[in-house]
Amino acid sequence: MHKLHLIAFLLLVSGMISCQTDIDADAKIQLDKESADISTYASSKGLSGNTTSSGLYYVINKTDSSTTVKPAYGTELEFNYKMYVLLGPSNTTAVSGVTDRLVDSTYADSAAVFYPFFENSLRKGLEEGLLLMNEGDSATFLMPSTLAFGNVKFDTYNIPANSPVRYDVKLHRVRTEDQQINDYIAINKLVPTETTSSGLRFIKTVSNSSGATPTANQTLTINYKGKLLRTVSAFDSTTTGTYSTSLGKSPLAGFNEGLAKLKVGEKATLIFPSSLGYKTTGNVNSDGTYIVPPYAPLRFDIELISAQ
Repeated sequence: MHKLHLIAFLLLVSGMISCQTDIDADAKIQLDKESADISTYASSKGLSGNTTSSGLYYVINKTDSSTTVKPAYGTELEFNYKMYVLLGPSNTTAVSGVTDRLVDSTYADSAAVFYPFFENSLRKGLEEGLLLMNEGDSATFLMPSTLAFGNVKFDTYNIPANSPVRYDVKLHRVRTEDQQINDYIAINKLVPTETTSSGLRFIKTVSNSSGATPTANQTLTINYKGKLLRTVSAFDSTTTGTYSTSLGKSPLAGFNEGLAKLKVGEKATLIFPSSLGYKTTGNVNSDGTYIVPPYAPLRFDIELISAQ
C-alpha cells in the first residue's frame, strides 16, 4: 500500500491530529504564503474551483449527475490517485511561480487502492476532499501543508517541510460492509448455509451428523484462522497448535454465534460484519498499528475438534 498520504492502519494517539482553533502568528504567515502559492498554481493550470474554511481548494468533475453515492465513515473506498508536491516561494528559494513534482501514483501499479474509510485514517485534506465526492467522480485537490504533511520534511519522497500538495483522485466505488461481504462471497463462489438476522454468513464446509453438540460447560478444542476480506494471510490462527475455549467466550460475537452452530468434527467458514467483530475501534497491536482496522468485516475458518 502506498504510504505517502495514508495514515493507513496507524493508531492515532490523542493530539497527533488535533484541530487548533488558534493559530500562532508564524503559522498564519506560513499558511498565507502557501495559500498564495496554491492560488498562483491553480491559475497557471486553468483550474476553477472552491476553497473550504480549512484551506482545501477543490475542483470536482461529475461523471454522472444522477449518482449520489457518497463516501461515509464505515465504508470501503476504491480509488486511484496521483500526488504532487507544489514547489514555490513558500517552501523553496524560487522567487516566483509554482511548479509541481509527481511523488506517488497508484496508476504506476495499474491498481486502485481499496481503503477502509474511518475518521482520521487519511491525511486531513484528502479525507475532507473525498467526503465532497460522489462515486464515479474525479477531482483535483490542492491543500496547504496543514492538511498534508505539516512542517517537517517527508524524506521518503523528498517533500520539503511546509509543502502544499496536489491530489488527482478518481473515486470508483463506495461499498458498505454488506456489499463488501456479498461481493466477496460471489467472487469466491461461496454458498452460505445460513444468513442469520445479525448478519453472520455461516458456510458449513464439513458436516458430521453423528457429532456431539457442545454444551455451555464443556471445554472445546478448535482450530481456526481469521483474516480480513482483502488479505491472503491470517491476522490470527492456530497454526502452532489447537486452541481451547468454551461457548460464548470469544470477544467476537460473530465467532461465538458461528461456533455454537457446529457439532464435533464439523468445519465452517464464518463471514461477518464489524458489528459482530471489532466494531468501530478495530484491534490495535502493541506498536500502535492496526491488526484489524475499524469497520472491517472478517472471515474465520473454524473446526470443532472435540468437546469435553
